[in-house]
Amino acid sequence: MRWCALVLGLIVVGCGGPDREAFVREANTACRDRAAGQEALGALPTDELLDASTKLYEQELARLKALEPPEKDRAAHARWVRANAEVVEAWRRYAADADSRAARERVLVRFDRAAELAGELGLSQCDG
Repeated sequence: MRWCALVLGLIVVGCGGPDREAFVREANTACRDRAAGQEALGALPTDELLDASTKLYEQELARLKALEPPEKDRAAHARWVRANAEVVEAWRRYAADADSRAARERVLVRFDRAAELAGELGLSQCDG
C-alpha cells in the first residue's frame, strides 16, 4: 500500500503543470509562423495583403489564447493575449481604412505594447 502511495505521489509531483520551456517554445513558434506567413504574402495588391494579414493575426491570436502558461506566468500571459487582441482589432480597423494615419498609428502603438509584454514573458520571436 505504501508503495502505491509513493508511486502516486511521484506521479503527481511530475505533473506540476505546464512547462515553461514548452510554453515559450510554442508562443515563439506561433509568432514566427505568423511572421513567415506575412513574408510569404509577397507583393499582393494592398487590399488582398491587408485581408490576408488580418487572417494571419487572427490565427496567431487563437494560438496564443490556446497556450497553457505555467502558473507563475498566467497573469502576464493574460495581459499579453489581451494586448494581442487589441492588435488584431486595430489591424482590422486599419485594413478597413488603410489611408487613415490614425488607424496606422493605433496599430503601431498596439504592436509596441504587445511586444513589450512578450519581452516580459521572455519571448524572443514575438516582437511584431
